[in-house]
Amino acid sequence: ALLSGARNEKNTKLSQEVVDRIQKLFPDVKGSLLPAWILLANTYASSGDIEKAADIKIELHRSGAKKKAGVTLTEFDGKIWRFRAHDQSHPDSAEIHAQVDRMTIEADETVESLLCGHSERLAMALHFIRNRKPKRIQLTKNLRICGDCHQFTKLIALVYQCEIIVRDANRIHHFHINGQCSCQDYF
Repeated sequence: ALLSGARNEKNTKLSQEVVDRIQKLFPDVKGSLLPAWILLANTYASSGDIEKAADIKIELHRSGAKKKAGVTLTEFDGKIWRFRAHDQSHPDSAEIHAQVDRMTIEADETVESLLCGHSERLAMALHFIRNRKPKRIQLTKNLRICGDCHQFTKLIALVYQCEIIVRDANRIHHFHINGQCSCQDYF
């Protein structure tokens, strides 16, 4: 929680201290530290220190650490659909990706987030192509929602006037039609 708060505030000093302390307290728990290192790298990247973020990611790659693949599940017409980032396996994949592109334009996204093909965006797009005006969308993720997707989902809830509920690895986010999230942007 402290590491997430430091990331949200782009506080690299606190993030580094938290990761160092976790590493000191739990030196034998290597695999469980991967999310902490990824959050630290993301904190450096969001604060503008791309070089430090890249160094951390290179070191993680060298160590052989494997990041868990992000998966989002959603139910539509009684069937559970599963999406991975940049997924092309769905029968309506071309239409889903076209809808993600439309949503991205309507949400006035940044260049960085345009490159984000995260699974929750694909799952949301499925709902919008199958039901043009859904009142509520429910998604379940196996990982935490990233900052870009959190911001994107707030904008989509506002633009499309659709409640979106995302249960991620840590909490349930309720994105309201006024563009606000129940977590108050602490995730």
